[in-house]
Amino acid sequence: MAELDSLGEVISADVLVVGGGIAGLAAAITVKEKDPGLEVLVVEKATSGWAGKADRGGGILAFLTPADKPEDFVRFHVHHIGCFLEDQELLSEYAHTCNGVLDHLDAWGVKVAREKNGRWKYVKLPGLDVPWGLAGVDLDMCRRLRRHAARLGVRFLDKVALVDLLRHGDRVAGAIGFGVEDGACRLVRARATILASGSQNYRVMPMWSCGRGDGIAAAYRAGAQMRNAEFGSFVNMVHAASREVVFGAEDHMYNAKGERVSEKYRPGLQPDICAMAAVGWYREHLEGNGPVRVKSEENLLQIGSEILFSTDLVWERPAAIAFWSRLWEKAGAAESGSVASMPEVVPGFIGEQSPVRVDHDMATSLPGLYAVGDVSYSGSAWTGAVPSPPGRIRGTGLMNAVWSARKGALSAAGYAAEAGELPRVDRAHAAALKEGIFAPARREGAGVTALEVVREVQGAMTPVRYSNWKSEARMREALGMVLEAKGKLHALKAADPHDLARCNEARSMALCAEMFYRASLERKESRGWFVREDFPERDDANWLKWIVIREKDGEMAVSTEDIPLEGYPIKP
Repeated sequence: MAELDSLGEVISADVLVVGGGIAGLAAAITVKEKDPGLEVLVVEKATSGWAGKADRGGGILAFLTPADKPEDFVRFHVHHIGCFLEDQELLSEYAHTCNGVLDHLDAWGVKVAREKNGRWKYVKLPGLDVPWGLAGVDLDMCRRLRRHAARLGVRFLDKVALVDLLRHGDRVAGAIGFGVEDGACRLVRARATILASGSQNYRVMPMWSCGRGDGIAAAYRAGAQMRNAEFGSFVNMVHAASREVVFGAEDHMYNAKGERVSEKYRPGLQPDICAMAAVGWYREHLEGNGPVRVKSEENLLQIGSEILFSTDLVWERPAAIAFWSRLWEKAGAAESGSVASMPEVVPGFIGEQSPVRVDHDMATSLPGLYAVGDVSYSGSAWTGAVPSPPGRIRGTGLMNAVWSARKGALSAAGYAAEAGELPRVDRAHAAALKEGIFAPARREGAGVTALEVVREVQGAMTPVRYSNWKSEARMREALGMVLEAKGKLHALKAADPHDLARCNEARSMALCAEMFYRASLERKESRGWFVREDFPERDDANWLKWIVIREKDGEMAVSTEDIPLEGYPIKP
């Protein structure tokens, strides 16, 4: 299409994969395995194989061990984790098929820990009888996946930020963005596009800061539906000095009076951290009982985590051991002045907003567009009423990334093979997108920095009183702060291409925060991770619903959809 050449460099592929982390690489490999004749292009704004969150986490995959039954997993999940907000059909499919991910990773060259007899080596959560276990994978997994993908003929385009989706009518026809080093506009035409660009993490905690919500915003602006956007306020309890996660802290918290307060806020069966840990911390401070500390000798989960992650006593994982050993060494230096046996903890806001709506094939509501991994984790609805990842099951982040990537890639490969010629691109629409993307770079005179907008959005999202301990008044206050930050987007000014990327990320962050609060104001109950002070009870009579958001006439349209419980096996 010669007329597109006037806008920038035009590149073509049968399947475009946006994002070079574990989900994007798994999707690219799967497409090539399905149909080697398809041209697959992975575009990453950093470097494919080193991008995303997978290689800076725990390196664990939750899977069903030989002693675990899929039916037990589904039943446990619906009752204790997703609280009946799940798509039970997709949840059941996940339970019955997710273990195959370990075989695929192994075949692709990823090092998954095995016993001497060849079986997957796993651990169970200490002191808790749950129908899953944790397998270990080394943290060089994405580099290994990139090498395997390259051997299959996958093409890579690094240091290119794709910001918006190209369209032909309602169909997605590729994406448009720019090089973060040279600032040049690039357009990618594709028969099928797979978003694998991660969740929105609001740039607060360093380990998760790469989750900028780019794909979420691009899909929304193109007209795709969002679902479960209100589940985007995940927190870990972290050491006040180092800001490193204290695993298990939520079960061993004491206030300044020396009172153990964990059971007060976390009664009953708790497979992992829940919103009430942060709420409890906040309420203790509100009542003058802070700081909140953790009794280290009681916290077997943290002790076990240090052994699991930073030694070879359980799994032989050289890259993971080096990473976690350095991390805890730095944390120990930062924490040296604190009380070792009773360290102070604070909520560490992570976010994990992943609302792009997909069906059971990981297809979005827009023809030609698929979304896999963290960008659509909550939007797939199989995890229910929890921010995802980790969905209150550590290790499902990596597992879902590959599991959903394979499903989406198989569907996208079939779609691309049957699509015929490359779809045409609306040149006028592409030109308008380019104008919006590059506006901060062309702005003259004084302007607003991306960091200024980011800090204002963070101020509305990170306080527990806004995003975790919710009330209508406080959420409206926070939404007002988000809208004020949004009102400054037209004045963003970029100093260079890297800064231009930050400006577009600030747009994404403001959009995701607005989406979070508009969906949260709609849900008038407390369920799972979602806690409202003014509606403290779960309301199955009125709120067994999914909240759906889409762009309509320039505004954010919010609606509800009844969960089809009549067709599900497990009912409240």
